[in-house]
Amino acid sequence: MNTDIISKLKYYNRQSRENRDSNQIDESDNFREAADNTKIDREIDKVGTGISQTEDKIINRIIDRITDRTTETTETIEATEITEITEITKPNDASNTSFGITDMNVNKYDIENIIEGHIYNDEDGSCYIIENRYPLSYLYGGCCLGDALNISCHSLKRLCPDINHIRDISNNDDISNNDDNNEPLRKFLFLDVETTGLFRGVGTVVFLVGVGFFEDNTFIVRQYFMRDYNEEIPMLNVLNQLFQSYRGLVTFNGKAFDWNLIHTRYAFNRIRLTAGEIKHIDLLFPSRRIWKGKLESCGLSSLEENILAEYRVDDIPGALIPSVYFKYVIDKDAREIKRVIKHNELDILSMVSLIFKINNMLEDPLSEAECGHVLIGLGKMFEYNGEYDAVIDCFEKCMESGDPFVKETALRKLSQIYKRNNEYGKAIRHWEDMISNKEALCIFPLIELA
Repeated sequence: MNTDIISKLKYYNRQSRENRDSNQIDESDNFREAADNTKIDREIDKVGTGISQTEDKIINRIIDRITDRTTETTETIEATEITEITEITKPNDASNTSFGITDMNVNKYDIENIIEGHIYNDEDGSCYIIENRYPLSYLYGGCCLGDALNISCHSLKRLCPDINHIRDISNNDDISNNDDNNEPLRKFLFLDVETTGLFRGVGTVVFLVGVGFFEDNTFIVRQYFMRDYNEEIPMLNVLNQLFQSYRGLVTFNGKAFDWNLIHTRYAFNRIRLTAGEIKHIDLLFPSRRIWKGKLESCGLSSLEENILAEYRVDDIPGALIPSVYFKYVIDKDAREIKRVIKHNELDILSMVSLIFKINNMLEDPLSEAECGHVLIGLGKMFEYNGEYDAVIDCFEKCMESGDPFVKETALRKLSQIYKRNNEYGKAIRHWEDMISNKEALCIFPLIELA
């Protein structure tokens, strides 16, 4: 039965080809038609044993379309015929033929099948949302996630000097005077994005936006994923709703990249970003000030391993993420995208642990700093915030270091502070100590004493 049907399809396809050739004038159209007929023949051969007697009506409809093809365009015929031929290869029982197994394999690695989430829909389309909830007792990077809620507004002000101007959502009072002052991070979103490139121009698209926030007794990591480029606008729409509910951001290099790129995507799509007065804590800058002298790299992955003592397993390198997404858009195989989404999720958890670690070091620098280089970095942090008493404590502690570089840096900084405060006796003593150091010849104290 199947052989007879295949023969009929090929016969009518040849007949339609001869009829069309006899009426065709344009040679380029003839060339396209020959290519189309060859493609249809291959499709008919591919159908093979997938046809059963119950599909006779569909087959007859295909034959009718082939015989009437002279009245239709080549593109329309190709689309309709191949679609219908594909339809008849889908048996009722997928296990009966190899075609059913093929279809199952195609859908097996869709993101909806391998990553739990839900589809957001609006009038502009849809996007995919993944959400994971962690208890406040969840341990990551040497601290419980809930410990970050103990950071006070005064401590956050060291990381973002204008933080005392953030308005509370409910009563428009300064957050520094609000009853929620003991848990100001509930008003902040932890933000991290994955993009199609490292440039900030309009050609770089944000395909994954991960946010983390505290809600009741949980920390929620919610990720908005763009399964194809036509889902960018609905993704931006749902993010707009979220941004309205928060007054601050915590990012890592977000001032230079993440947040700026999100602004660019809203402008490119002519959507107004409705976020209010957003205050931005970028953890890259305090991390560099504190650990620049100790670590070769102050990237998030380096800090995660060397400071937070977290080591990722089977993590995807950031440089490969754009190519993974490009491949996903073509084949819809989300197995590698799953690694990208996990990478983004861990970045957000790392930021929670990192901000807690930085806060602890600023609260008690002398006991939390593990070496003189870190104490110098903490001293620079206090100097940046105008806390000169803490600066002096850090640099005086550095005087006990056996590292010549640490000691000389501390002497120079302390002498400048004492000179600024008109405490010339202490400043002169430090300049003389620098001159007496035979290991390093420095002209700075000589100039100051002169």
